[in-house]
Amino acid sequence: MIFTIIGGALTLLTVYGAFTLSRKLFLSGVCFFSFLPIIGESMAYNTDKGAVHVIMVCLFLCQFVLALPNAIVYGPENAAATKLSSKIGLALLIINIGAAVFVLCLKSGVPAQFGYYHVVIAVAMAYLLIRRLTGAGAWLK
Repeated sequence: MIFTIIGGALTLLTVYGAFTLSRKLFLSGVCFFSFLPIIGESMAYNTDKGAVHVIMVCLFLCQFVLALPNAIVYGPENAAATKLSSKIGLALLIINIGAAVFVLCLKSGVPAQFGYYHVVIAVAMAYLLIRRLTGAGAWLK
């Protein structure tokens, strides 16, 4: 129950950050949400020693590192940072789509609400990527 409440709150923080274009809120939500699968998969590994749990922990450790919020501000004039942030956004999108498939389509034993959380985070990330690629000004503050 606690994981569901925390996951829901962090997912809402991520969505709110995406739609208000608040980089710090968006990245904080994604970053701290990454702890939930790390904890859950670590507990699952302790029960059945499945290799898939180690892979999922490593995947979400990568997401945690990629989403760490920092105080560096850049704009569209910095082409290298723009390209890199788009690639990082795509990586976060792929991680969350993969996690949603893992939870919702495969027999993972993870409650479905966590798969839906991953879907919502992926949609928020896709929203930002589409705004950036279409030139609609998705520059997170």
